[in-house]
Amino acid sequence: MRNILVLVCAVIGLGACAVPESVQQSAIKNCLQVGIAQSDPQFPICARSYALQQQDGALNQNYRIEQDARDDRSIRRRLDVLR
Repeated sequence: MRNILVLVCAVIGLGACAVPESVQQSAIKNCLQVGIAQSDPQFPICARSYALQQQDGALNQNYRIEQDARDDRSIRRRLDVLR
């Protein structure tokens, strides 16, 4: 059971690391809003920075959901029964 839980967490984490097109487009929009045009030399760094911030937020949200599930006593009791 524990191995399955670890595998599921790993898959979720890897999925959050991929940069979907929507995240990339949002990062581009953020750079344009702060005045960095696509022709500026800082643009690739800006876009990557915003994309990483969004990915970090998604990973932290997944971690908090996982932590809440671990802290839920009813789930913990059910997992103890399944061992």
